[in-house]
Amino acid sequence: MERSHDLIAASTWILATLPLLALAVMVALLTPLALAAAEVPRWLVRAAWVAGPLAAAGLALDAGVLAVIATAPYAALTVVAGVLGARRLLATRTDLAICAGLMFLPGAATWLVAHRAGYPLLGYPPFWVILTAAHFHVAGAYLAIIIGRIAQRGPAFARAVAIGCVAAVPVTAAGIYGPAWLELGGALAMAACGFGAGLAILGSGARARPAGAVLLVTMVLAGVFALRLHGAPAIRPGGLDPLAAMLLAHGVPNTLLFAAVALVALRKR
Repeated sequence: MERSHDLIAASTWILATLPLLALAVMVALLTPLALAAAEVPRWLVRAAWVAGPLAAAGLALDAGVLAVIATAPYAALTVVAGVLGARRLLATRTDLAICAGLMFLPGAATWLVAHRAGYPLLGYPPFWVILTAAHFHVAGAYLAIIIGRIAQRGPAFARAVAIGCVAAVPVTAAGIYGPAWLELGGALAMAACGFGAGLAILGSGARARPAGAVLLVTMVLAGVFALRLHGAPAIRPGGLDPLAAMLLAHGVPNTLLFAAVALVALRKR
């Protein structure tokens, strides 16, 4: 059975450049906004506005020592965020999703550092390492923090969805290296929880509601992509291969129209 990481990355700008650009936006802009939305200490948010752009600049370098040096402050910052999230969770037993989102950030940064070092983490080539780094920034850290903020004052549905989004992340992570059925199950679980998050955001009355509408569309596309070998129609606008199409129709909207819009709306002022 074909696995997602068995797809061949064609030499197009979409596959070669778009993941780098998306990840640069994440580390330079979205992570500082996510930390602000999670209401971490202001000094950490200020540090992120320095370390994030430095890491983004490091993405323009060839993999190696200099690229790792440029990324190291960002990685260290995410470790601090993760520790703060764990401490908050142990101390308060509340805001599970927000705390988990902070705790997921170091994992996402690990894939980023591996890519900048040119290291095939878990045996994957650079293309899949950077896609995984981007995916766990958005689907792991940002989504958890966003739905966690919505769940703070939301109904039981929002709180249940927040728990589901947190639980789906380790299942998705296990699917990366596990059997094909686990990869499929993790992808569908993440898509279903993301769809539920979109519904919760839309019904929240928060200024982030437009981001919820985007999430409904992108999560349906994610589910269709995951089921492409099980009878689901192929998403190939303009004759693009399915992976390039997903980067354009799923990855870019989730970065710019979901995460960015929601985090700007929910950030602590």
